[in-house]
Amino acid sequence: MTREPQTRKVDRSTVRVFWNRSLQCRLMMEQALAGGKWEAAGVNAVHAAIAGNDAVLAALRGLKSVSADHHDAARLFLSQFTDEDAQKAGKRLSVILAKKSRVEYDEKRFTEKEAPPGICATRF
Repeated sequence: MTREPQTRKVDRSTVRVFWNRSLQCRLMMEQALAGGKWEAAGVNAVHAAIAGNDAVLAALRGLKSVSADHHDAARLFLSQFTDEDAQKAGKRLSVILAKKSRVEYDEKRFTEKEAPPGICATRF
């Protein structure tokens, strides 16, 4: 049986903070891609997606995932939005989050081949 993701209620006024964070990370991702900084692009893509997810959940449900496991954030999104487009977006988020450890902690370099579009397509 799948456990429920840990959440906390958030005031909808936090949406702007999360959304701005997502936009800043996306901008840095795009600059890193343009400059051939693949690892910086990957890290910023992941964080843009996480902050974007936080913004959507805060805006539409007044919730935020507080689990240490970022996959719980994707599970929370998928549990809250059931229409087809939202389910596709949640699955894209899951794909991006699956790359988080690879991009941030792996000793191998994150390369140009890996960057677009699998992880750097952060619109979910």
